[in-house]
Parts: sequence; C-alpha cells; structure tokens
Amino acid sequence: MPPPITGTLIQPMNPPLLPYERGIRLAAAGLLLLGITLVALIDPRGPISLPGLPCGFRTVSGLPCPFCGGTRAARALLNGNLARAADLNPLAYPAVILCLAVAGALVFEVLRGRRMVDWESSARRVGRFAPLIIVLVFLWWIPHILLAIRTPKLELVDLKNPIAACLREALERRDKN
Repeated sequence: MPPPITGTLIQPMNPPLLPYERGIRLAAAGLLLLGITLVALIDPRGPISLPGLPCGFRTVSGLPCPFCGGTRAARALLNGNLARAADLNPLAYPAVILCLAVAGALVFEVLRGRRMVDWESSARRVGRFAPLIIVLVFLWWIPHILLAIRTPKLELVDLKNPIAACLREALERRDKN
C-alpha cells in the first residue's frame, strides 16, 4: 500500500481512526453544531438568552470592534435573513461557512472511520495567511466603523460615549464642508 500523500488537504489513504480519535472528532463536531444551533435558535432579547461578554473596545470607545454584531449576524444568516446579516457584520458569512464545513468534515471522518482532512497541515496553511487575514480584517474595519457611525447603527455604536460622539461630529462637519 502506498504511503499517504502528505501536505494536502485531502488524505485518501489513511489508517482507520482509533476509537479515541473518533470520539474527539464526534465531540468537536457536536460542540460546533450545538453552538451553531444555539446561535440560530436563541433570541438574545428573548426570555432565554445566551450569556454574552461585553465588547471591551466598544465599552471604552463606543465604536464597534471588527467582530461586533457577529453573533447577531450569524443568527440572521442561519435564519435566512441574508441582508440583515450583511448589515450587522459580513464576517459572519465566512465564520458560519467555516464552522459548518469543519463540522461536516469531522462527522464525515467519524462515519467513514478514516481521516479525510490533514488538520495539522491545514492549520499550518491557515497560519501562513494569518497576517494577511488580519490586515484585511482591519482594512474592512474602517468602513465598518464609518458606516456604523453615519447610519447610525445604534446596535453597534454607543453615541453617548464621548469618543463615538466626537467622531460622529467630526464626520458630520467634514461632510458639510
């Protein structure tokens, strides 16, 4: 039997998964799917809500961080409200797709009984692109802040905060000139 191809995402010729490896994959997939289900079903303003941590950046500045609105956007996306998801935080699209893809691959590996994805190689590959991803997120963040202030998206911006209020006033003065 030829050795497995290494350095690729798909691993066609791998030995069977050991029972503990199947258990780890099943638990990870279950946790991902449980998280996705909770985000989709539980209304944060309803009688049962998920505990949330306040955004430290928004608390200090009144401005949204790159991920503000992400949970609400994921909820809107999972409930089919694509426009609302894009309005709140478009980063929810790749996040939800990635979570579903990883959960699906893990379940497939458990059912197949063999490794399908070389997770270590995939993590290294993503790690190489991390600086570029971070730069792109921060470049996207600038219009996210400006749009949130100009609209204003009150679920993302706290205009009572002096920093956010000052930035909004500066933008309004600039727009008038």
